[in-house]
Amino acid sequence: MKWFRKPKPEPEPVPAPKSAAKPAKSAAAPAPRDERDSSTLLTGDATEDTRSLEILLDTIAAVTANIDLDAVLRDIVDRSLQVTRAERAILLLGDAPDHLTVRTALDKDGRALTGELQWSRSLVRKCLEEGVAVRSVVQSDQEALELGQSVYDLKLRAVMCAPMRARNRTVGVIYVDSRAMRREFSARDLALFGAISAQLAISVENARLHADSLEKVRLQKDIEIARRIQQHLLPPVPQDLSGLDVALRYVAADKASGDTYDFVPLSGGRLAVMIGDVTGHGVGAALLTHAVQAALRSYLELLDDPNEIITRLNQRLVLGVETGNFMSLLLAIVDPAAGTLQYVNAGHPGLVLVGAQGVQVLDKTGMVLGVVGDQTYKVSPKVPLRRGDLLFLHTDGVDEAMSPGREVFGANRIASCLGKSRSQSAEAILGQLEGELRGHVANGGFEDDFTMIAVKLS
Repeated sequence: MKWFRKPKPEPEPVPAPKSAAKPAKSAAAPAPRDERDSSTLLTGDATEDTRSLEILLDTIAAVTANIDLDAVLRDIVDRSLQVTRAERAILLLGDAPDHLTVRTALDKDGRALTGELQWSRSLVRKCLEEGVAVRSVVQSDQEALELGQSVYDLKLRAVMCAPMRARNRTVGVIYVDSRAMRREFSARDLALFGAISAQLAISVENARLHADSLEKVRLQKDIEIARRIQQHLLPPVPQDLSGLDVALRYVAADKASGDTYDFVPLSGGRLAVMIGDVTGHGVGAALLTHAVQAALRSYLELLDDPNEIITRLNQRLVLGVETGNFMSLLLAIVDPAAGTLQYVNAGHPGLVLVGAQGVQVLDKTGMVLGVVGDQTYKVSPKVPLRRGDLLFLHTDGVDEAMSPGREVFGANRIASCLGKSRSQSAEAILGQLEGELRGHVANGGFEDDFTMIAVKLS
C-alpha cells in the first residue's frame, strides 16, 4: 500500500502594502450541473479519506474473493448504495447505450426494484460515450427535463453513474440516484464511485469467465458422455460370416460423429450393410445418426423390400428433422450364396466394386434423405459378384481429406489403392488405404469424420 504523506505547509505570503488596492470580491461561480470523474478521492480530510480507503479496499477484497456471478452483481449494487448513500442503484450490463439490460436493481433498504424501471438515459449515454464517471445535481424542473423525461417524472435531484470497463472493453454501467433535496453527490463521491466501478468491472469479468469455464467443462463432459454412448451403440464388425470377409475403419473428427454404419444379418445368409453421413458433426449429428440406425434396423427386421425401407426412412426424417438437415445413406444387401448385390444409394459417395475387371463406381439411385417427403427410392438391379470381388463403402471424409497444401485425397487415389491391394484381406486393404490417407493429411489432421467398410467375397 502506498503511504500518503501530509503535505508540508506552504510559506505564508508576504502581506501586501496597505496602500495596495484590495482585489474586488468575485461571486462564487456556480458548480457545473454535470461533472466528470476527477482525482479527488483523497480530500485532505483524515476522517473522510480513511473512510474512502476503507470502503475501496473492503470492496476490492470482497468482490475479488467471489466468483459467483449472481452474488458478485448483487454485491456490486449493495456496495454502490453503501458508498453513495443513494436511494436506488441499478446495474446495467452491455457495451452500448442502446444495448443495456437491467441485471440487478435495489432500493436503499436492499429490496429488489420490480416493474419497468426508469433512469436518466441521457446521463448513462454520456457516461458510456465519454468512458468516465459522471454526476448531475438537479436544481430545477427545467434542469430535470434537460436530463430526460425520466428524471423529471421521478423528481430526481441527484444522479451519478460510472462505466464498468475490464480488459479494454465495457461490460456495463453502475447507476445511482436520489430524490432527497438534501442529497448531492460530491466530487469525492464521484471519484470514489469511479474507482470502485473499475474494480467491480474486473470482478464481473472474472465471474463471467469463471461461469464460461464451468459451462465449457460441463459441455466437454456432455460430449465425452455422448462419445461413450456412441461407441457403445455402434455395432461390432460381424465375424465368421459364411462367404464374406468384413472390415471397418471409423474415425470421428469430434468426440461425437455424424457418420453411422450398421451390419444386419438377413435370412438366407445375406448381409445388409449400411453407411450414412448426417450434415455436420458433434453431439446433435450423433443423436440423429443413432435414431436413423435404430429405425433402419427395425425396418430391416420387418420388411424385405429395400425400396420401401428407404422410402419410409426418408419420410420419417422429413417429418422429424429440422429443415436444412439431411443425410446421405447407402444400403447394400450382399448375397454371397447367390453371388449378387443390390443397393439403394441416397445421395451418398458411390459404392466401389473392385474385381477382375477393374475398379468400378456404381451409380447413385436417389437423392439425400430428409429433404423431399414424397420421394420414392428404387433399389438397383442385381449386380453379379464373384469370389475375390471387393465392395468398398465410405463417407466423404475419405475422398475430401485435405493435405497441408489443401489438396483433396480424391477418388483416383482411392481407386488406385484398392486396385493394388485387392488380393489382400478386407482388414489389410483398409489398413493400406488408411495408411495412405494419413500420409496425405500429414500433420494437418482430419477435418471431418470418416468411415470405411470393406466387404470381400471369400
